[in-house]
Amino acid sequence: MEVHCFGNMRIFEVDPPIALKPYIGKYFIYENLDERMKCRFFRALPNGMVEMFFLFNGTNILFLSNRRREVFSSFVAGVFELDHPMKIRVESENDHFSGIGILFTYLGVNRILGMGLHELTNQVLESSCFTPARQNDLHDELEFGTDQRHRLRRLNDFFLGHLHNQQAPVQRVLFVLNRLVHMYGPLTVERVAHEFNISYKSLYRMFVDEFGLTPKMYLKILRFNHACWLLNKQPFVSWVDLVDRCGYYDQSHFIHEFKTIMKQSPRQYLKSSHGNFYLDRPYVFY
Repeated sequence: MEVHCFGNMRIFEVDPPIALKPYIGKYFIYENLDERMKCRFFRALPNGMVEMFFLFNGTNILFLSNRRREVFSSFVAGVFELDHPMKIRVESENDHFSGIGILFTYLGVNRILGMGLHELTNQVLESSCFTPARQNDLHDELEFGTDQRHRLRRLNDFFLGHLHNQQAPVQRVLFVLNRLVHMYGPLTVERVAHEFNISYKSLYRMFVDEFGLTPKMYLKILRFNHACWLLNKQPFVSWVDLVDRCGYYDQSHFIHEFKTIMKQSPRQYLKSSHGNFYLDRPYVFY
């Protein structure tokens, strides 16, 4: 178990049991609350993965997008485009905050949630949409679990049982996505198409049809998420090293992309955020 901090928040990172490793990347247990999340709107930038959250102690998440307002205490969040206009705020009845996050693998989205990736892209859906009628009380069971170990055991049992209930077709794009996270150097659509011996048009059509994102947007998400993770872990990393490890063409390419997304240069943002802007993804506060 690894422990991380995000302001006043503590996050415990837990591996799933071996039987669930093909479907779940990590569990995240959240305790306490960073005051910025309660007092201000923020954007949770995409990390390229699908996640499920269960929040306890009277805590909800308010989502605002294109004048649409939704409030959930448990939900599944798909992969969002970097420029999607979603604002978020935590609404909590008290100062004590706790919750559990589940980071799914791409195969887990198919096999546990029973959905194609494209059905979740740019979407936040209440978690009860993915549970059979007899298990709609899962959130309540987790809420009143005796401790975090009990909650994790309950989730493990639920997901293992759910594997037999959902059999969505495995998408062709899963193979490409699983390989992409392990590729290094400049990532371009042309290079990916060459790597998998398919045409540019075929790759583009596969991503749009099966993921709901263009391959160019997905590669941009991967690059930017990795760069922010690296800056958070190693704030004094050299630009040359960062550019090389994250797949940017050069330093100006990275700085331009960072300013476009964060509205500040990397150095300005590191200074204004005191280096505390990455949890399991980059965050931008308003």
